[in-house]
Amino acid sequence: MKVKHLFLFFFFSVALILFCKQMEGRSSVPVLQSLVPMIHGQSDYIQHLEAEVKFCKEELQVVKQRIRVVVVENEKLQSELKSRAMDYTIHNSAVICDQMAVMFLCVPFLSHYKVLTVLFSPSAPELLKKVLNLAPSLSCIQVLFYECSGWRQITFQVYRLSLCSTFSNFSIQEMVNLCLLGCTQVEVQCEQLRREVVRQREQLEREAQALKARLTEAREKGRGEGRKQKEELVQTVSNLSQRIAELEGHLDRGHRERGSLTTQLEDTLNKLTSQEQQNAKVCMELRFQLSQAKLKKEEAERDLGEINAKASRQMEKAAQEVERLNSELVGCRRHLEAVQKDGSQSQAEALSLAEQLANAQRQLHLTRQDRDNAARAHVEEMSSVTASTQEREKNLCMMLQKTEAELLQREADSIMSSQNSLIRKLKEECSKLVVKMEDLSQNSRSELQQLALEKQHLEETVKSLRTRCSDLEEQCVQHGRVHQRMKDRLQQLDRHCQSSAQQVCELLAKQNQLMQERNTLCEELQSLRVTVHTHTHTHTHTRTRVCVCVCV
Repeated sequence: MKVKHLFLFFFFSVALILFCKQMEGRSSVPVLQSLVPMIHGQSDYIQHLEAEVKFCKEELQVVKQRIRVVVVENEKLQSELKSRAMDYTIHNSAVICDQMAVMFLCVPFLSHYKVLTVLFSPSAPELLKKVLNLAPSLSCIQVLFYECSGWRQITFQVYRLSLCSTFSNFSIQEMVNLCLLGCTQVEVQCEQLRREVVRQREQLEREAQALKARLTEAREKGRGEGRKQKEELVQTVSNLSQRIAELEGHLDRGHRERGSLTTQLEDTLNKLTSQEQQNAKVCMELRFQLSQAKLKKEEAERDLGEINAKASRQMEKAAQEVERLNSELVGCRRHLEAVQKDGSQSQAEALSLAEQLANAQRQLHLTRQDRDNAARAHVEEMSSVTASTQEREKNLCMMLQKTEAELLQREADSIMSSQNSLIRKLKEECSKLVVKMEDLSQNSRSELQQLALEKQHLEETVKSLRTRCSDLEEQCVQHGRVHQRMKDRLQQLDRHCQSSAQQVCELLAKQNQLMQERNTLCEELQSLRVTVHTHTHTHTHTRTRVCVCVCV
C-alpha cells in the first residue's frame, strides 16, 4: 500500500514538474512584470484583467489536459501495480510455503535417520547386508544433507561406528527389545511429525487468509484513496471553473462600467467644450465692450484737453487785457504828471486846468471806476469763466465717471448676470457631476479594494504555488531517486524471484527424490518389521524349546 501511494505521489509530482517546465518554456507565459504591472488607468486595469482571464483559461485548459493524462497514467500504474503485487505475493507465498515444507520434510527425515541408526544397531548380521545394500542411498542422502549442514554427517558417522561397536556387545534379547522400543519411538515421532505438519499447514492457511484479507483491505484502501484523489481533482477543477466564471463576470462588469464611464466622460467633455466656447464668446464680447469704453474714455479725455486749452487761451487773453489796461493807466498817470508840471507854469491855466483837472479827475475817477468796473467785470468774467470751466470740467468728469460707471455697471451687470447664470448652470452640473463622481469614485474604490484584495490573494497564491512548485520539484527529485531505487529494488526482486524460483524447482526435484527415497525406506522399514516379527517369533519358539529342554 505504501509503495502504491509512493508511486501515485511520484507520478503526480512528475506531472506537475513537467507542467511547470512546460509553462516556463512557453513563450506566451507572462513574466512577473506582466503578472503585477504598474496600472495607471482603468483601461490598463481592464486590459490587465482580460490578460489575466485569458492566461487563467489557457492554464486551466493545460491543467485539465495534464490531469487527464495523469489520471490515465494513474489508472495504468494502478493496474500494473495490482498485477505486480499479486504476482509478488503469490511468488512470496509459494516460496515461503515451499521453504517451510522443505524444512518440515527435512526434519523428519533427519529424525528418521537417527532413529533407524539407533533401532537397527543391535540387529543381526542379516541387517548388515541390508545396510550395505542401503549404503549407496544413504551416501546420496548423506551428500544432500552434508550440503545443508556438516555436523549431521559427523553424527551419522558416529552412529555408524556405534553400530559396528555394538554388534559384538549386545545379546539377541536386548536387540529385540531395542528394536521394539525403536519402533514405538518411530511411531510416536511419526505421529508428532504428522501433528506438527498439520499444525504448520493450518498456521500457513491462517497466514494465507490473513494475507488475503490484508490484500483486500489494501485494495479497498487504494480504491478509496483513488476515489478521494479523483474527487479532490474534480473539486479543484470545479473551483477553478467557478473562479474563471467569477473573473469573466468581473471582466464583463468592468467592460460595462468602462463603457458607461467612457460615455459619461464624453458627455462631460462635450459639456465642458460647449461651456468653454460660451466663455470664450462672453470674453470676446467683454473685450469688445472694454475696447469701446477705452475709446470713449480717450474721446472724453480729448474733449477735456480741448476745453482746458480753450480756458487757458481765454485766461491768457484776459491777462493781456489787464496788462493793456495797466499800461494805459500808467500812460494816464504820466500824462497827469505832465499836466501837473504844466500847471505850475501857469496858474491861469491852473484854474482852467483845475477845472480841467477836476474834470480830468472826474474823468479819471470815472475811468478808474470804469477800469475798476472793467477789472471787476473782467475778474468776475474770469472767475465766472474759470468757475464755468471748472464746473464744466467737473460736469464732464462726473459725466465721464457716470458714463464709465454706467458702462462698467452695465457691463458688470451683464457679465455678472451671464456669469451668475453660467455659475448656476455650472454649479448644478458640477453638483451632478460631483454626485456621479462620488458614486463612481466609491464604486471604483470598492472595486479597487476588491481588486487589490484579489491581487494580494493572487500574489499570495502565486507565492504559495511557487513555493509549492519548488517543494514539489525537490520532492520530485527525491521521488525520482526513490523511484530509481525502487526500480533497482524491483529488478533485484525480479532476479531474486527468478533465483528463488530456480531454487524452488531444484527443491521440488529434491523433494520428489526424497519422497521416492522415503517410500523406499518405508518399504524397507515394513520389511524390517516383518523380519523383526519373524525373528522375535523364532526367538520365543527357541526359548520355549530351551525351557522344555531344561524342564526335561
